[in-house]
Amino acid sequence: MAAQVVAVIALGLLGSGGVAKVVDPDPTSGALEAARLPSSRLLSRLLGTAEIVAAAVGLSVGGTMALPAVLLYVGFTVFTLTAVRRALPIQSCGCFGRVDTPPSWIHVGYNGVATLALAMLVVNQESPIPSAASTSETLLFVAFAALGVYLSYLLLTRLPQTLSLAKSS
Repeated sequence: MAAQVVAVIALGLLGSGGVAKVVDPDPTSGALEAARLPSSRLLSRLLGTAEIVAAAVGLSVGGTMALPAVLLYVGFTVFTLTAVRRALPIQSCGCFGRVDTPPSWIHVGYNGVATLALAMLVVNQESPIPSAASTSETLLFVAFAALGVYLSYLLLTRLPQTLSLAKSS
């Protein structure tokens, strides 16, 4: 059940990050360019669209159909790990379409845990939302997952900023 909760949160964050890339592709394009990877507004929007589709399919079907989400999170993990280890001059990892979310070890850890949780769905052929639950339990699960998405967003955006401010003080 814990892997399912983490997977649902990861998929929710993946979808919301995809929407942010489609709406404003510039932070993602800038991050890709700084890492010397192919970059363009179109490529960033295509990545965002792929994230939205992978999240929607992963949430609605799960199992093997969550594999694209696993692969996206593997890519995010490698990208953020590389960016942090090489101290690339990136103001934004591009994940949420904001210029003030530089890659951090927090991102690396989060992406790694999300990758593992999603991989468990694939290996165990599970749906991310427990199927034996009653309607009220499912609604409660979804509500807590939505809260988890929001808290994860804060963890990845605000905590690194707060820690950075604390170091500079």
